[in-house]
Amino acid sequence: MTEAEPPSPLDSSVRPLPNPVVPADLYDEAYYRTACAGYAEWTESDGVEVAGLYPGILAMAGLKPGDVLVDIGTGRGEMLAVAVEHGAARAIGIEYSPAAVEMARKTLGAHGTNDAAEVLLVDARSIPLPDDSADLVTMVDVVEHLAPEELDLTLAEAFRILKPGGQLFAHTMPNRNIYDVTYRLQRLMTPGRRRHWPADPRKDNEKQMHVNEQTLKGLRRTLCQAGFRPVRTWLGEWIYAEFVPDERARRLYKILAKIPMTARFGVGDLFARAIKP
Repeated sequence: MTEAEPPSPLDSSVRPLPNPVVPADLYDEAYYRTACAGYAEWTESDGVEVAGLYPGILAMAGLKPGDVLVDIGTGRGEMLAVAVEHGAARAIGIEYSPAAVEMARKTLGAHGTNDAAEVLLVDARSIPLPDDSADLVTMVDVVEHLAPEELDLTLAEAFRILKPGGQLFAHTMPNRNIYDVTYRLQRLMTPGRRRHWPADPRKDNEKQMHVNEQTLKGLRRTLCQAGFRPVRTWLGEWIYAEFVPDERARRLYKILAKIPMTARFGVGDLFARAIKP
């Protein structure tokens, strides 16, 4: 008798999951070709070229030869290809967008990763991987796309599949403070600006997809609640102010970013490193 196949993580009889807050079909091929970070290199080369952010993230995360990487929200799959090229024993992408999975498989084929890398069409809230099986889990520009309850379940899965001493490394943008504090105060300081400055300056796709923007304190608290220890969060270097209608007013973000006490109101992105005890 052959052994039965394990149940799908999306099987509601095993673990019922609510529908994702952001539907998967919003992340279509056009999104990954025109909006998702690193799209220019991928689109111009049809998956052969990779933006520098991917090797940069893996260098910051400290990927070692022989490691097993799980990349949650892998998108076009560049992280997987780069990980294998840098010595990972195995690289697994978790993705719920069918369009992204197709593009990721194209990326892996273009880089000749063979069996060392694969991408799974699954929900990150229920990952079909064994406990204690990964050395490194990455979440690059994913946190802000998961509603709080979804993020909690995803982090629980990341914690479960990591080996003791394994690491979760995350990057998220935008830093919520640049919208909810800096921009809001700028808009309120001069009443005349209210006619020209929208109450919410986010782009339409941000309003649809960014359902959980973070701050340093909030991100650290969420990771700690998931059981990670120690947890470190820090500011990146991205200064994002294109959404500010007045060119002179945009300069404030660069000024704030240079001062340690105010940097969290000027820098647009956040990093996190969290260890499974």
